[in-house]
Amino acid sequence: MYNGINHARGHKTATVGINTWQANLKSGFEWDVNPWEVNQIGHPYQGSNYFTAGRAHGLTFWEAASVAAFGSATWEFFAENNRASLNDLVNTTLGGIALGEVMHRAAWLIRDPSRPRKSRELIAAAIDPMGYLARAMSGDAKKPADKPADLIPSSIGSGVTVGVVIQGRSLWESHRTARPYLEMDLEYGDVKTGRSRIPFGAFTMSFAGGGSRFGQALVRGRLYSRPAGRFQLTVFQTFDFIVNRAYSFGAQGVELDVATRVGQVSATSLWFSVNGGANILGAVDSLIAPPDGTTPVERPERQYDYGPGGRIGAVVRIERRGRPFLAFDYQGYQVSVVDGGRSNHVLQRAALTLRAPIRHGLSVGLASEIFYRKVFIFHPTSVRRDESPQFRLFLAWDRR
Repeated sequence: MYNGINHARGHKTATVGINTWQANLKSGFEWDVNPWEVNQIGHPYQGSNYFTAGRAHGLTFWEAASVAAFGSATWEFFAENNRASLNDLVNTTLGGIALGEVMHRAAWLIRDPSRPRKSRELIAAAIDPMGYLARAMSGDAKKPADKPADLIPSSIGSGVTVGVVIQGRSLWESHRTARPYLEMDLEYGDVKTGRSRIPFGAFTMSFAGGGSRFGQALVRGRLYSRPAGRFQLTVFQTFDFIVNRAYSFGAQGVELDVATRVGQVSATSLWFSVNGGANILGAVDSLIAPPDGTTPVERPERQYDYGPGGRIGAVVRIERRGRPFLAFDYQGYQVSVVDGGRSNHVLQRAALTLRAPIRHGLSVGLASEIFYRKVFIFHPTSVRRDESPQFRLFLAWDRR
């Protein structure tokens, strides 16, 4: 299907055969020059189709993960006539697993097989097209049945935030123009407590966008969790796609989270967590300009760099009846560039958010956050910095 789409779009890379297969298998991998959105969103979505096709036909999470890896590899070597892309193999496989399991489980939140309805199936199809295709072709979409027990979460939390965002390039030279802002959040299951070995039996997902150059898609899926005394230990698989005025960043990673809840007085409690882990592969926009009169060596189309790195984070929240009242969030990423301008990127975000409840899940809030990037450039040796503060005034509704 994807090869046919590329043929229809006139892509020369879509013409393949035995000769191109032999050449690709002999040539090994390269780092491709596709646009940012193609590599960091398009390929993970393509991988999610492989993964959800496996899940729709009864495979477990780990079995479907092998389908995503197999689909990604066969695409790279046999469905295009250029060399296989190493960054695509990672993004399609790991990103496809994270997005695919979220899509698979989110679609089953919509479906009610005990009372089959075409409208519900079509909404679920928009979330998980491969799952719908399998159900439609097998006739399962029209057969009354029980919802699979392993796809019923222990709890569901969702939220929508609308408001305005004011952005700037620095704290002192802020671009004070208010622009619309929207955020949608989903908490599937309880990621804060319990003992589990079920991959993505609980996960969080957040989509946000607004202002000028601000947007993000974040997924944290629980792979394993267990209590350890007063603390909760959780291993997450992560998917990050972040764009702001200070940096553009995308990555597939894993992290260990240690969390605890301190006391509870009149339904108010303090919850905090710290986490750290690795980005298997991260992409970040480059700040290294080519010498005057020249173009970047061999990649005039790609203005971002690839490399592995680390990740750390911390969250402190004062919650009332399970809803955040005052929260401080910090997230840091590091990328050691192995393909692109030789450099080391340190990316940070810190945010302070205050919410005042109104009623029935409604609240009004104010958030102040800053995105900060520091780049250590190797040749010639130098250090560059960039920052982008922003302020948000919003109205939020959440259901728990």
